Amino acid sequence: MNDDKGRPDLRINGERLVSSIKEMGSIGFDPETGGRTRLALSDADKKGRDLLCRWMHEEGLDVKIDQIGNIFGVREGTDPSELPVMVGSHIDTVRDAGMFDGVYGVFGGLEVIRTLNENKVRTRKPLALAAFTNEEGARFQPDMMGSLFYTGTVGLEELLSSKDENGLTAADELDRIGYRGSGTVRAGRYIELHIEQGPRLYAEGLPIGVVRGIQGLAWWAGEYCGESNHAGSTPMDMRKDALLGVAELAAEAEKLALRLGNGSVATMGKISPKPDIINIIPGKCSFTLDFRQFEKSLFEEGKGEIERLITACAEKRGLKYNFRKVAEAPAVVFDSGMVELAERVSARLGLASKRMVSGASHDAQFLSPFCPTVMIFVPSKDGRSHCPEEWTEAEDLENGCNVLLHSVLELV
Repeated sequence: MNDDKGRPDLRINGERLVSSIKEMGSIGFDPETGGRTRLALSDADKKGRDLLCRWMHEEGLDVKIDQIGNIFGVREGTDPSELPVMVGSHIDTVRDAGMFDGVYGVFGGLEVIRTLNENKVRTRKPLALAAFTNEEGARFQPDMMGSLFYTGTVGLEELLSSKDENGLTAADELDRIGYRGSGTVRAGRYIELHIEQGPRLYAEGLPIGVVRGIQGLAWWAGEYCGESNHAGSTPMDMRKDALLGVAELAAEAEKLALRLGNGSVATMGKISPKPDIINIIPGKCSFTLDFRQFEKSLFEEGKGEIERLITACAEKRGLKYNFRKVAEAPAVVFDSGMVELAERVSARLGLASKRMVSGASHDAQFLSPFCPTVMIFVPSKDGRSHCPEEWTEAEDLENGCNVLLHSVLELV
């Protein structure tokens, strides 16, 4: 492990970093909404990929593309037998997205490489920059498609057969945009730089979050079935209103998360009554429920309580019900040495930091079981993300990238 004290004055070029992020942000930009849309494997995604690959080549990186379209750019080290330190994230977006989600991690990594190149810094280990395919899952499911394939968590054929709403497969679209390759790069360590996508750092006025792990997640989809009837002539005490049952479930799920505490969150993201008509009592109502918690014992308790609540809220109103768990991912704890490294570097640069847990999922959670991993967060203004209002100040972007730079220097 190198000690970067020989170059304590080395800093990234903040103006260049912001300029690169803005140039990528212009791809897929909609002036009417102020957002940008680069859905995975779309024409806009291809333009973003082309820009990234051009800049990788300009920095002399060996560019490799794997079978799911993940992009890797490798800066060689003096010892080719060493596995590279990998940095990166993703460049695909949700619809009408902000400018920083994912992109900051990729172009922050590129800025580190540019800084090393212009200062003629040689490293013993290679340094790899990664842009993973379809992190967002806004067009093809599952999300995290690139890192799921990279880590062997989900097979290639299953991922390639995924279809979008128009029936187009990921395989066809990868071929169409010219980003189905055969190369790969194995990571020895992984660091993902990211905006927080939450309010904590901004509210506390802190420049750096060192992420010690990612919350466990469980999703359910279900339906309550009662009786549709006339809204005017059916007495309140004789109704079997499916929507009221789901509404009560939403309120009880909130109470559960607050009771469990310790960062527990519960969300009813989709509620669909049928019929959806002003003067008819809903006879059916479908719903989704999302529960997240980092601590294992509370995660297990919360999952059990959620399923108990789904049953109890239906039975209270005489409703039939069905539900199933549609996704589950256990909490991920990042490598303690990598966490301590990011904290140490932040302190050396005079930047206050706090350990925190990510409420959102990231590619890092799938790389974590395969190599020592950590994430570095910077503030999101008002906690906004996945929207045109997403914003992080240039000073915060520069601070986080300097923490990435000096963390990389200690590892390579």
